[in-house]
Amino acid sequence: MLNHTTKQIILLIFLLLSSNVLANGVERKFIAADLIDVNTIDSSIKVDLVNSDPRKNFFEEDFYGGLNKAYLRRSIAVMLSKAQDILKKAQPTYSLQVLDAARPRSVSRAMYEKMQGTGFERYVANPDKGSMHNYGIAVDITIIDERGNQLDMGPSPFYRSHAKIYWQYFLKQIGMGVSVDQQENRHLLKQTMVKAGFYPLSHEWWHFNGMTKKDARSTYSIIE
Repeated sequence: MLNHTTKQIILLIFLLLSSNVLANGVERKFIAADLIDVNTIDSSIKVDLVNSDPRKNFFEEDFYGGLNKAYLRRSIAVMLSKAQDILKKAQPTYSLQVLDAARPRSVSRAMYEKMQGTGFERYVANPDKGSMHNYGIAVDITIIDERGNQLDMGPSPFYRSHAKIYWQYFLKQIGMGVSVDQQENRHLLKQTMVKAGFYPLSHEWWHFNGMTKKDARSTYSIIE
């Protein structure tokens, strides 16, 4: 007859195996690379994995098999939780919302190929070199209010409705036609993430790296 400890071990093994079976192909790659779901660190962080929803994204395609969990390296997920705390102290009713996080290079390659000739190629890194998303240390993010509405940061390439007005979007990215409110909202996001240790990109208000590119490439392998 099995003792209590043995039963607990068997149950734990069963749960671990079950969770891996239930994970889709992309998620299994993240798990194999020792990445974690950010909500296991901080359940208050909201996630809208736009590129997993063909009804929303520019590509009109599901690149993540319906996955709506944001995976990152553990240390980067902890930093993101710190950013959430910083934001909550400044604006208690606001929350960070992840739009994209870790991304296998196979997904980046599919996105890159589909972006060719659209004017948006620059916003998907050449997969031959590898994006910081491919290392699990980058996050695309915005801020939502207590109703779940995103703060107005100006257009982004994530949503189909935004992407179809490319020139308006481009002008906003280089600082032309950005309203005072949009500037303030971008500043709040940047200030929050930088205080938590993230590195911003000058031409992408939504993108933040959890470490330098040099450190990422010397520390981790690309998730294929």
